[in-house]
Amino acid sequence: MVPQYFGSLTTGNYVVTQQNDSDFSLVAGVDLPAFWETLKLRWWVIPAVIAVAVGFLWAQESDLQSEPGSYYISETYEARDPTAVLASVGIDPVSVRAFPDANNQLLLLQSAAVKAEIAEQVGSDIAVTVSRSRPSFTLVDTLESDGQSSFVFTSAGVPTYSFACNEPAKADCRAAIAAYVAKTTEIRKGALAAGLADLRAVLTRVSEQSDDSSVATKISAIEVLEERLDTPLLKVSEYEEAVGPTISTVRRPTYTFGIAGGLLIALLILLQLTYTDSRIRSIRQLSRIVGKDGVLGHVSKASDPLSERRVAVAIHTTPGLRSGTTVRYLPLRQPLLQEGPLQRVAETAQVQSAIALPFSDMSVSALTQPSSSELDVIVVQRNKDLRKDLVEVLAALNRSDRTLAGVLLVD
Repeated sequence: MVPQYFGSLTTGNYVVTQQNDSDFSLVAGVDLPAFWETLKLRWWVIPAVIAVAVGFLWAQESDLQSEPGSYYISETYEARDPTAVLASVGIDPVSVRAFPDANNQLLLLQSAAVKAEIAEQVGSDIAVTVSRSRPSFTLVDTLESDGQSSFVFTSAGVPTYSFACNEPAKADCRAAIAAYVAKTTEIRKGALAAGLADLRAVLTRVSEQSDDSSVATKISAIEVLEERLDTPLLKVSEYEEAVGPTISTVRRPTYTFGIAGGLLIALLILLQLTYTDSRIRSIRQLSRIVGKDGVLGHVSKASDPLSERRVAVAIHTTPGLRSGTTVRYLPLRQPLLQEGPLQRVAETAQVQSAIALPFSDMSVSALTQPSSSELDVIVVQRNKDLRKDLVEVLAALNRSDRTLAGVLLVD
């Protein structure tokens, strides 16, 4: 509800009423000049809102579609064969029979008991596939201490273990693979320790029944190896692949929708600012406060003979205007920056003019002193003066005995 002054401004009589809110409907109440002024002052709202809308839609769509359905991770480890050093003391590494053997070790890794153990360890049931390559062997001709030749099978390659996992979260896969690597190392060490223990037990019985000094050397070598038995796995390669659809760019309709939606929201914001703005920006806003009869018109900085003549006619036809009457222009709060338009209006109306101090700076006596040779014209500076200030000035002049010609809007 906006207060409206109407009545005879020339006699100082005003009536305040409340204008119907229906005047502010979207169809009948759109003040295009005021909206245009708001747009010129706050144009940055449009690109800012569009940028926020497009950025939000881009982030929303990319977050939903940039993550694949799952990740496939594969890691390959090289296994060290600690029994190969036994060939230096005449023990064939093949004679060390791991228990369980390599194939059965894989079966143990895939058993339900190991899966349950690792699932409890990592906190979730994750399937990991474990495979092992087959090592190759080479026949080596060696010369014994008695001058005779012997042939020994030595491993020409080292076995490798591959661990593969396919899960939605990469961290879960890596944790499960690390757990299986540690379990593989544990099983291999136990199997080799059992094989070395069997071979040492056999050689011990042989040494008791034979005087061969080399048997004692072999037993000592096995005991040294048992003390420093270690079966680490060294990672030699890693492979990672995203499984499932992903996007590298956002679809063009998303940008179009973001621009259109952002533009609509920005226009609604500017429209809201137009009606909540307390500054006077158009003749229509001025008319809502003082009424159409109280508005003398609008003059701009540039010379506009038609607008200036209309204001001059309104002043010239004011009751009480006589020859020699002076028109006193009365600003609201701020001094007038442009006096030329007001002087042109006074010259067109063929009256004398004087520009007073702003209403907020004038003394009470100067505001209320009766005068038959002066007419007051309230000057509202567009985009600067506030609506409430104009209402206060009208209320104050209502109590004075001076003649008020009307309200003039200037740029």
